[in-house]
Formats: sequence, structure tokens, C-alpha cells
Amino acid sequence: MVLSQASRSFGIAVVATATALLSACGGSGGSSANTGSNVLKLSSAVQSEHVARYAGAFGMLSGPGVAVIYTSVVQSLVTGVTAGTPNSTTACPVGGSISVATQSAGASGLQSGETAAVSFNQCVGQVKAPGVSDSASITGTVSVQIQSSQGVVGKASNDWSYTAVETANALTLVSANSTTVVNGTVSFTMSYDAKTGVTTTTASAPTVTLSRSQPAGSGNISGTITITSLNYSRVHGTDPVTDTLTTSGSISVNVADAVIAFNVATPAPVTISGGNVQAGMIQLSTNDTVETITPKDASTVGITVTSNGQTGTYTESVNTFRALVSG
Repeated sequence: MVLSQASRSFGIAVVATATALLSACGGSGGSSANTGSNVLKLSSAVQSEHVARYAGAFGMLSGPGVAVIYTSVVQSLVTGVTAGTPNSTTACPVGGSISVATQSAGASGLQSGETAAVSFNQCVGQVKAPGVSDSASITGTVSVQIQSSQGVVGKASNDWSYTAVETANALTLVSANSTTVVNGTVSFTMSYDAKTGVTTTTASAPTVTLSRSQPAGSGNISGTITITSLNYSRVHGTDPVTDTLTTSGSISVNVADAVIAFNVATPAPVTISGGNVQAGMIQLSTNDTVETITPKDASTVGITVTSNGQTGTYTESVNTFRALVSG
């Protein structure tokens, strides 16, 4: 099998953080950052650690996070077609399954013009990222339209590549108190180097949305995160299992108690191993403010905010960030 279960699990985990992250918005409503208005400005993060932490969590999810969601789905597709049959089903660790259905993929692999579907059937237990519950259930289908291919896609002994259009249409995550729905279409190229075992994915998307609703009685924390002009690249290594990500896009957050907008980029590629950020830099920016987020060591993250000649610096424990995204 070319692609690891752990890598696929991490990508799906990020879908789960969308629900948890938006839950955190309501939980932190006591901060002065939301007093009198639900519109937050990134520039206020110079003096408000709450805003810096809040924006940073959204940035991690909406930039590298969304990139991993989509690349992990197509990795599930490639893993499925390595079985040499048009259809395959893999059990999830706790319950449910992931099914891959293609028109004719077999010994010759994916072919140009083919349509494939990756379906999550109440899949529970795939989530292995920090701060995400294993009880989250994922349901829905992502379609993949193959544009071109070279080599036998999914075969570990030879180089291969393919281009495709991937569409998430109501990919839904259900947790105890909320539902998050992912929608959007990306165009991508995925290639594999047999000598190194490295898989590289580059992609772009005009718009991706994360929509969230929460049942009555659990609080009014509903709304949408919209990512536009999304571009990303992911290099997946297998020995050891690592993911190196670069991403850029424009983020607009509009939920019941918070509205904020900024650009996100990774000036230094983000390296992820075992579900944890090991190196790199995530940068959030507006016309007058830049916020950078970097891992300092295994247990802390550094945040630096510069705006209008002022600078604010904060050190956050990894557990604090995990608590924010887990609600």
C-alpha cells in the first residue's frame, strides 16, 4: 500500500476540528475582544492574546487544515485502487467504513475520463489528530473526475501521476453537539516517485466552505468559514511518515459571535509528523497586520503580531491550542 492509514486519518481529523473550533468561539465569549461587537480585527491581536490565539486557530484550520482534508481523500482513493479492483471497502477503526468505487480501475489503474467516488459511511475512529475525539462520525461522498494519468496509479514499484477534479458535496461530520459540512471543488495533480516513496500533490480551489450548525439548547454557534483563492502543495513521505505543506488563501469567518477576515500563507513550509506541527511558519495578514505562528518545541507555540509599528508576542502551550480546537 503506497499511502499510510495514519496520513489519511490525520486529514479526516482536520474536518473534525472545524466543529470543535467553532464551539470554542462561544466558549470564549467572556473576552473583551467580543464586547459590543462581533467583528474582530486582526490588528487588535497586538494587545489581545485572545484574538491572536483565536485567529491563529482559524488560520491553521482554514489553510493547512483544508489542504490536508482534500489531499487525504484522494490518498484514500489511491489506496483503494491498489487492490486492483474497481471497488473496495475498508473498515474504520471504531465503526463504519470507507468505500472507494471506480468505473473500471483494475490492473491498469485509474484512467483518463474515469469518475471515482470516495464514500465515508458513518466512519468513526479515523481521527488521530490532537484535540479531536475518536467518536466523531463522518458521512458523505467526495467525487473525483480523472483528467489524465500516467503509469499505474497506486502501484508502489513504478512512478505514476494523475490530474483530477475533486468535489466535496456535503461531506458531513457529526459530533455530540454539532454538525460541520464541507463543500467545494479543487483541481489537483498527484504524483508518486517510486525511488523515494514520496507523493506530491499540488492543487487550487476558487472557493471552499465549512458550514456549521448546532442544535437548540447547546448554544447559538452557527455559521460559515469561507476560503477563497486557495492554493496548496503537500509532500507526503513514508519513512518516516511526514507531511510538508505550503498553502495560501483568503479566509472569511462569519459565525454567530465572531466575524473576522484575513489572508493565510506558509512562508516556511509546515512539517507535520504524528499529527503534530514540527516546523515551519503559518502567517496571517491584513493590510496593516501580520501574525506569525511557529512551533517553538514539542509543547509550545510562539505567536508574533506586528501592526502599525507595535508588536505583541505570546507563547501558547500546545495543550492550550488543543483545548481551543476541541471546545
